[in-house]
Amino acid sequence: MAATEATMTVQVVTPDRQVVAAEDATFVLAHGIAGDVGIMAGHAPLLIALGVGPLRVDSGERKTWMVVDGGFLQVSRNQVIILAEYAIMPNEVETSWVASEIREMEAALAKGENEEYRGRLNRAKAIEAVHGIAKM
Repeated sequence: MAATEATMTVQVVTPDRQVVAAEDATFVLAHGIAGDVGIMAGHAPLLIALGVGPLRVDSGERKTWMVVDGGFLQVSRNQVIILAEYAIMPNEVETSWVASEIREMEAALAKGENEEYRGRLNRAKAIEAVHGIAKM
Protein backbone atom coordinates (compact mmCIF):
# COMPACT_ATOMS: atom_id res chain seq x y z
CA MET A 1 0.00 0.00 0.00
CA ALA A 2 1.57 3.29 -1.08
CA ALA A 3 1.07 6.63 0.62
CA THR A 4 -2.09 8.53 -0.29
CA GLU A 5 -2.52 12.29 -0.42
CA ALA A 6 -3.37 12.24 3.31
CA THR A 7 -0.50 9.94 4.35
CA MET A 8 3.25 9.62 3.91
CA THR A 9 5.75 6.83 3.52
CA VAL A 10 8.37 7.00 6.29
CA GLN A 11 11.68 5.14 6.45
CA VAL A 12 14.20 5.34 9.29
CA VAL A 13 17.53 3.79 8.36
CA THR A 14 20.87 3.51 10.19
CA PRO A 15 24.13 2.03 8.91
CA ASP A 16 23.15 -1.22 10.67
CA ARG A 17 19.44 -1.64 9.92
CA GLN A 18 16.09 -0.28 8.89
CA VAL A 19 14.49 0.71 12.18
CA VAL A 20 10.97 1.56 11.09
CA ALA A 21 8.96 1.87 7.95
CA ALA A 22 5.40 3.11 7.61
CA GLU A 23 3.40 3.56 4.47
CA ASP A 24 0.45 5.20 6.20
CA ALA A 25 2.06 7.86 8.41
CA THR A 26 0.03 10.97 9.11
CA PHE A 27 2.58 12.94 11.14
CA VAL A 28 6.32 12.97 11.87
CA LEU A 29 7.96 14.95 14.67
CA ALA A 30 11.76 15.20 14.53
CA HIS A 31 14.45 17.06 16.44
CA GLY A 32 16.68 18.98 14.07
CA ILE A 33 19.83 20.80 15.14
CA ALA A 34 17.97 24.11 14.72
CA GLY A 35 14.85 22.92 16.58
CA ASP A 36 11.89 20.59 16.22
CA VAL A 37 9.99 20.11 12.97
CA GLY A 38 6.53 18.65 12.42
CA ILE A 39 5.73 17.10 9.05
CA MET A 40 2.36 16.18 7.58
CA ALA A 41 1.36 14.91 4.15
CA GLY A 42 1.85 17.54 1.48
CA HIS A 43 4.82 19.14 3.27
CA ALA A 44 7.15 21.14 1.05
CA PRO A 45 10.48 19.51 0.15
CA LEU A 46 12.87 19.75 3.06
CA LEU A 47 16.32 18.59 4.12
CA ILE A 48 17.48 19.07 7.72
CA ALA A 49 20.34 17.87 9.90
CA LEU A 50 19.15 15.93 12.94
CA GLY A 51 20.33 16.37 16.50
CA VAL A 52 20.08 13.98 19.42
CA GLY A 53 16.44 13.66 20.35
CA PRO A 54 13.08 12.01 19.98
CA LEU A 55 11.46 11.04 16.71
CA ARG A 56 7.74 10.31 16.55
CA VAL A 57 5.89 8.69 13.65
CA ASP A 58 2.08 8.66 13.81
CA SER A 59 0.08 6.16 11.77
CA GLY A 60 -3.59 6.50 12.57
CA GLU A 61 -3.98 6.05 16.34
CA ARG A 62 -0.53 4.42 16.68
CA LYS A 63 2.42 6.60 17.76
CA THR A 64 5.89 5.12 17.34
CA TRP A 65 8.63 6.78 19.39
CA MET A 66 12.37 6.35 19.07
CA VAL A 67 15.59 8.25 19.68
CA VAL A 68 17.83 9.29 16.80
CA ASP A 69 21.33 10.69 17.08
CA GLY A 70 22.60 12.63 14.11
CA GLY A 71 21.95 12.18 10.44
CA PHE A 72 19.52 13.79 8.05
CA LEU A 73 15.79 13.97 7.36
CA GLN A 74 14.52 14.48 3.82
CA VAL A 75 10.94 15.19 2.76
CA SER A 76 9.88 14.88 -0.86
CA ARG A 77 6.52 13.99 -2.46
CA ASN A 78 4.92 12.54 0.71
CA GLN A 79 8.01 10.48 1.47
CA VAL A 80 10.10 11.04 4.60
CA ILE A 81 13.52 9.40 4.70
CA ILE A 82 15.58 9.58 7.88
CA LEU A 83 19.20 8.52 7.59
CA ALA A 84 20.45 8.43 11.17
CA GLU A 85 23.80 7.53 12.64
CA TYR A 86 21.97 5.82 15.51
CA ALA A 87 18.34 5.00 16.30
CA ILE A 88 16.77 3.00 19.10
CA MET A 89 13.23 2.10 20.07
CA PRO A 90 12.19 2.35 23.76
CA ASN A 91 11.58 -1.41 23.98
CA GLU A 92 15.17 -2.13 22.88
CA VAL A 93 16.80 -0.80 26.04
CA GLU A 94 16.48 -1.46 29.76
CA THR A 95 15.75 1.56 31.96
CA SER A 96 18.36 0.35 34.48
CA TRP A 97 21.03 0.56 31.75
CA VAL A 98 19.95 4.10 30.85
CA ALA A 99 20.14 5.27 34.48
CA SER A 100 23.57 3.67 34.86
CA GLU A 101 24.82 5.25 31.63
CA ILE A 102 23.63 8.69 32.74
CA ARG A 103 25.40 8.38 36.11
CA GLU A 104 28.60 7.12 34.45
CA MET A 105 28.69 9.89 31.83
CA GLU A 106 27.93 12.63 34.37
CA ALA A 107 30.80 11.34 36.56
CA ALA A 108 33.17 11.25 33.57
CA LEU A 109 32.26 14.80 32.58
CA ALA A 110 32.72 16.00 36.16
CA LYS A 111 36.30 14.67 35.95
CA GLY A 112 36.86 16.72 32.79
CA GLU A 113 36.61 13.91 30.26
CA ASN A 114 36.18 14.69 26.54
CA GLU A 115 33.11 15.62 24.53
CA GLU A 116 32.42 12.01 23.50
CA TYR A 117 30.99 11.57 26.98
CA ARG A 118 28.69 14.58 26.50
CA GLY A 119 27.28 12.99 23.34
CA ARG A 120 26.72 9.69 25.13
CA LEU A 121 25.05 11.55 28.02
CA ASN A 122 22.74 13.43 25.65
CA ARG A 123 21.80 10.19 23.90
CA ALA A 124 21.09 8.42 27.22
CA LYS A 125 18.92 11.31 28.45
CA ALA A 126 16.96 11.30 25.18
CA ILE A 127 16.43 7.54 25.51
CA GLU A 128 15.26 8.03 29.10
CA ALA A 129 12.75 10.69 27.98
CA VAL A 130 11.40 8.66 25.07
CA HIS A 131 11.15 5.54 27.25
CA GLY A 132 8.98 7.53 29.67
CA ILE A 133 6.80 8.92 26.90
CA ALA A 134 6.30 5.50 25.30
CA LYS A 135 4.95 4.14 28.62
CA MET A 136 2.19 6.79 28.72
